[in-house]
Amino acid sequence: MSRWRLRILYFVLLPAIAAASVILGYYTWVTASQYEALGEQSIAQSTLLLVQEKVDRVEQRIIDADNSVFHLIDPEHPEEIERSWPPLAERISPSVRAVLVLDDGGNTIAYAARATPEEKRNFLKLFTDHILPDLELETQYVGRLKHLQHSYGTTNYLVSYKALMHEGRRYYVVAHHDTGYIMREEFPVLFVNEEGKRLYNVVDEDGHRVYGESLARSGDYLVGRRFPTTLYQWRLQVAPKQAPLLDQNNRTRRINEVTLIALSFGIILIGSLFLVYAADKERRLNELKGEFIANVSHELKTPLSVVRMFGEMLLTNRVKSPEKQQEYLEIICRESERLSALIENVLDFAAIERGKAKYEMHERDLGDVVARAIDTFRYRIEKDGVEVRLTREGGMLVIPIDEQAILLATINLLDNAVKYGGGTGVDVKVSNVGQELVVQVRDHGPGIPAEDLSKVFERFYRSRRDVNARGSGIGLSLVEQIVTAHGGRAWAENADGGGATVAFALPLFPNPKAALNRISPRAV
Repeated sequence: MSRWRLRILYFVLLPAIAAASVILGYYTWVTASQYEALGEQSIAQSTLLLVQEKVDRVEQRIIDADNSVFHLIDPEHPEEIERSWPPLAERISPSVRAVLVLDDGGNTIAYAARATPEEKRNFLKLFTDHILPDLELETQYVGRLKHLQHSYGTTNYLVSYKALMHEGRRYYVVAHHDTGYIMREEFPVLFVNEEGKRLYNVVDEDGHRVYGESLARSGDYLVGRRFPTTLYQWRLQVAPKQAPLLDQNNRTRRINEVTLIALSFGIILIGSLFLVYAADKERRLNELKGEFIANVSHELKTPLSVVRMFGEMLLTNRVKSPEKQQEYLEIICRESERLSALIENVLDFAAIERGKAKYEMHERDLGDVVARAIDTFRYRIEKDGVEVRLTREGGMLVIPIDEQAILLATINLLDNAVKYGGGTGVDVKVSNVGQELVVQVRDHGPGIPAEDLSKVFERFYRSRRDVNARGSGIGLSLVEQIVTAHGGRAWAENADGGGATVAFALPLFPNPKAALNRISPRAV
């Protein structure tokens, strides 16, 4: 598949996966929210039915008390209420504290109260001065029961009143309910059967609590219902006893759901990006492998062709002089050496890639190993006219190394310098820097392009500028793997004054245990 087709696939695949993840997360969230809403609605419905039943119960008790009192009034002799009601009050109307009968002008014609004489006088004055003006007596329909709930001073009052007719004359009966008694006696018995299941309170129009405990932490599970006709300034509120915990669990669950959906989306997106990256990396690696095979084939074919050509010339005695014969033999040896080096590189690289490389560590002088590598390499390039200069600095250069591996790594650095140095000289420096022994190989060519500095040690990588240069693309990668196996490091940089420096450093005192962990076996 071409690069452009892969890119088109990526541009379509990633948005499609992202869109699918968003849609999946959205519907997961919606479904979970619907189930949550159903659960909350079920709890709210059951609680609302309970609240309605309790409100109706309080309302009915107050109305029953009103009717019981009003039935005792004799229109012919309304003053008899002062004698007939008090003995029955505790049984038929326990919340009623006072009963008044008014004529059509609002004047009191009968008055009975369950109180001390002073309390009776005080309430009658309060009623005449404040409560009576608030009663809508003129607009009251005959036989209709109405209620007034209002605070006078610091006390909340509940007054029931009804207009009646007798012999063509209109009169009114009024009952004063003790709201304190209702809170003390009526409210506590509302939820006796719900003990341990429900929490409740009563609040006024401003939300101030007049009875019960705070339900502020009940959240969405709090259900309220106003008393419709009697205590209409108050509202009964009920919540499940576990409402605070349920509300907290819901908030936590919402956070967890959002977090899990976001995390899942992130994992899917990261996984998709990784798959795209891995596919692109694999595609690039396959391309590099293809280039590597082509380069190696070319590199093998060229010296083989030269060896074969000059070998045939010598075999057929087509050599004009002994000098030419000697020259041809030297060419054959040089190309054979080049061929051997290439094959050795490929075999060592393959062994390292398979994890079957074996390194035999011995104490060696690194300077001597580098000098030997230069002598071996000089034979290959002596006809190219490239001068290789060695400089040794520092003190002790003896460390445990695999001599053949370091020899191969150094030759690869020299080969790299000659290939890309443009025929300039090569300077090799071995030095003791701190706790490391450093081998630096510098050419005096055009240097390494800035964009390639971080990639020169990658497998099969070849700079676009030097795509026509001979080589397989594994030399520096092999160097890095050998040096890393020795516990060292490799790097490349452009040198001051032109050219490039490719180097490696080995620890002067390697950790034996760490070395065992890092060094993999080398094939022989």
